[in-house]
Amino acid sequence: MAAFKRVAESLLALRRQVNEMAPGRDTSSDGTLGDQAHQIRNSDHNPDDDGIVTAMDITHDPAHGVDAGMIAEMLRISQDKRIKYVISNRRIFSSKVSPWQWRTYSGANAHTKHVHVSVMDDKALYDDTSPWAISKIVKVQPETAAQPSGRLTNITATMFGGSGDPEKSAYDGHLITDEEFGVSLPAHIKQKPLPKVRVINSSTRASVICDVVDVGPWNTDDPYWETGTRPQAETGTDHSGRKTNGAGVDLTPAADRAIGNNGKGKVDWEFVGATAAQTGGTTMPTSTSDIASVLQQVLGFLQALNKPQTPAPGPEAPQPSGTSTTTNDDLQKILQIITTILGNDDVKKALGPVNGALGDTIGNLLNGKKTAVGLIGSLITAVLQGAPGLSGSLSTALGLGSTALGPVMLPIFLAIGAWGILGKLEKWSQTTPTPPK
Repeated sequence: MAAFKRVAESLLALRRQVNEMAPGRDTSSDGTLGDQAHQIRNSDHNPDDDGIVTAMDITHDPAHGVDAGMIAEMLRISQDKRIKYVISNRRIFSSKVSPWQWRTYSGANAHTKHVHVSVMDDKALYDDTSPWAISKIVKVQPETAAQPSGRLTNITATMFGGSGDPEKSAYDGHLITDEEFGVSLPAHIKQKPLPKVRVINSSTRASVICDVVDVGPWNTDDPYWETGTRPQAETGTDHSGRKTNGAGVDLTPAADRAIGNNGKGKVDWEFVGATAAQTGGTTMPTSTSDIASVLQQVLGFLQALNKPQTPAPGPEAPQPSGTSTTTNDDLQKILQIITTILGNDDVKKALGPVNGALGDTIGNLLNGKKTAVGLIGSLITAVLQGAPGLSGSLSTALGLGSTALGPVMLPIFLAIGAWGILGKLEKWSQTTPTPPK
């Protein structure tokens, strides 16, 4: 056996990447250079002819952000050309023998306390420090602050797609693979480009960033993340009458394995990145739960409309003092904002007495949106009362002549907001299980 010189640079890069991902992790089972027990047998922990150790162990410590089995699975999925073989929890895969397939490992050390990674005995490969494909796994540290308002919690997640459940994407028609990180949500998302979704294991807090790749499970018309309600499938029967397993999101096999969901479990999820729909140049949140953000944006928009404008030089006379400079384009933007708040849902759903008081057509239009409409409308009318020029322009555009909008609309919007609160209480009572007698 040659004298030890150093550890392969690719493995040192892997360890640095893991340390950055989980800086407080346990390292008690980390290892590179083999001990005497390794030296009496063939092992990649022993230096090769050039004195290079081409194996490393990384400690299993899920409580502090390192799941050895998860790292092993991500390495298998990556099919990185540097990998010779990987052992974890009584299983082994190799790039040469039954390539990239897990096999039972029967060695004396079951590798339950760490993951073993061996790299190829080729300098161009073992010293390649390119990032390893474990970066899509995000370890969420214990949260001390309140959860983001857009996060959905304790949602049942099931696995779909891949070789065991061949499915084509409802968005682009590609065959969903075992290797991609993706989710399916039970309503068609119209936003382009499609948003990213962070899925978090409710118990371990392990998370992964996914693409939206399909529509489901069960329903295709249940955007519960927009209405502030629970997934309809939790009732036990979907919109078409089929018996459900309560799932509100589906995960691809890679995403399911990445967070340790084991086919079915409870997750939290949220949109990340560019998740807002663009409406007339004004960014509006896709979730009606983010009411504060909507109010701030509407207020800023209305204040900008009501600012006096400096007349451009030219033959046109300046407008008289106190006259609104609101244009038809401005009014169109206001209409688009209101349309975004109301949404566009052509699918009829069963409505309760509160939400169905105005019939199916108007009831479905306002279902899940009355509270937002009431709050935002109240703010708009309050601003209009202090901006007679703007109020006059809107009154004229709506065919109301010189009618002052503020005093007329404010009580209407307050009533809609109160009605929305009653509707949410009705939905809550419908989805809350009845205690056994």
